[in-house]
Amino acid sequence: MPDSPAQANIIDAPRPALQRTALLLDFDGTLVDIRSTPDAVEVSAELAEVMAHAAARLEGRLAIVSGRSLEQLEQLWSGAMPAIVVAGSHGQELKVAGTVFGPAQTDLFARLASVAGGHFSDVSGVVIEEKTFGLAIHYRLASQHRDSVQTWAQDIAAQCDLLVQHGDMVFELRPRGADKGDAVRAIMALDQFQGSVPVFIGDDYTDIPAFEAVQALGGTAISVGPRTADRSDQQLADVAGVLARIRELVA
Repeated sequence: MPDSPAQANIIDAPRPALQRTALLLDFDGTLVDIRSTPDAVEVSAELAEVMAHAAARLEGRLAIVSGRSLEQLEQLWSGAMPAIVVAGSHGQELKVAGTVFGPAQTDLFARLASVAGGHFSDVSGVVIEEKTFGLAIHYRLASQHRDSVQTWAQDIAAQCDLLVQHGDMVFELRPRGADKGDAVRAIMALDQFQGSVPVFIGDDYTDIPAFEAVQALGGTAISVGPRTADRSDQQLADVAGVLARIRELVA
């Protein structure tokens, strides 16, 4: 027990390193395990508890930076998502203090989802994932069709002036412009993040621009698994390791 209130204040004071840390996190493959289909992902009670604790300890310097849309992330969290900054759709969308910033809504990806559904209707295992600002064609359950999925995505991208983003067993059509690196820079420019040093944790090729952004800002890029290890400063083995590292950072 401390002998005086002054000693209590010293003991309870946040560590200087924690005061300067901003934590930015990918979602799939980082906070949750990759599943056979995108809608099979679940936010565990442990993850919800870890994120709520981190949000409180970091005093707002916590963000999710995901390829999923804001709508998808909020649905997966089932109303339990803490009040943190969220960048969705590879940086196309940004939610800060309940306000969403992003381009005008479009029905392009709903129309492309319909086209993709027809094109791949006879191909077992190909999963079509419609997003607010993107369309992902997953071939995890049909790896033998990788080349045909890529060819279709590239043809559609050329017709619609879109980018093809290759991820973990998926090709995604998305608008030109923002990527996760842009999302990191936008987040770090927010008032509550200014003066802090970013740590970004991600697992996929789409996270490389975010790695580069935090490294340029003097921060740390942490990869999950081997896919992007050569582009990161530190490595973690899996989602369990990520949750353990978050607990360590905000202890």
